[in-house]
Amino acid sequence: FYALLLAAGLPLYPMTAGRGMIATARLRLAQALVALLAAVASVWLALAGIAAMAALPLAALDGATVSAVLAATPLGAVLAIRLAALALMLLAIGLRLPTIWAALPATVALATAAWTGHAGATEAALGTMHRLADVIHLLAAATWLGALAMLLAGVIGLAGADDVERRLAGFATTGSIIVALLVLTGLANTLAIAGWPLPLASTWTLLLAIKLAMFAGMLGLAALNRWRLTPALAAGRPDAQRNLRLSLMAEAALGLGVVALVALLGV
Repeated sequence: FYALLLAAGLPLYPMTAGRGMIATARLRLAQALVALLAAVASVWLALAGIAAMAALPLAALDGATVSAVLAATPLGAVLAIRLAALALMLLAIGLRLPTIWAALPATVALATAAWTGHAGATEAALGTMHRLADVIHLLAAATWLGALAMLLAGVIGLAGADDVERRLAGFATTGSIIVALLVLTGLANTLAIAGWPLPLASTWTLLLAIKLAMFAGMLGLAALNRWRLTPALAAGRPDAQRNLRLSLMAEAALGLGVVALVALLGV
């Protein structure tokens, strides 16, 4: 999940933040690495899933079993589309094409996650709505996590204070839209999975509550960055960059925790 989110988020962020359509060499390298990681992780996840279905150790899988399961379930189509999209992303990066040509296949690769798990299991018209909401939810989360990675890289020392301040200020409007999309689509996904009222005495609801608490923590840190730490950085206060670095690290850690909880919620 995290590799797919970053694979989409790293090219989406420069576009939404108005940073221009051509990525730097360092950013292209980061995009290529996460795309490769997403491909490897996706293949490993597919094989682990097939092993679980067949009640076999991963090392005991044979080609016939893998082929049969991939052909008989949506997993095969999902994996094929995802790997093809990631390959196109790598090609766009290698040819140094404008960022949109890396963002489009990366978006497709991430969107394939909506055809597995709870969203993939929901049927009929509700299933279509659930998958649409899930795709929007994933893209919003990817853009936020991509922005966090870029901002953290900048504040650690890969960009000057003026550039970091400009990035933070430029992401304010996009961040507000992302939060609104995450709340609305998250609510839709929750109702599609669990219905109403929520089953309060369940591990799933407990994990969801922890996820929402972490999300609230990310919101609080984002507000702190926007209204307190960014103005302090612009004013040239000596401790501003250190405080901003710590805040962004905490926000990124919470984001990683949210993704881990999503993985637990999925099973």
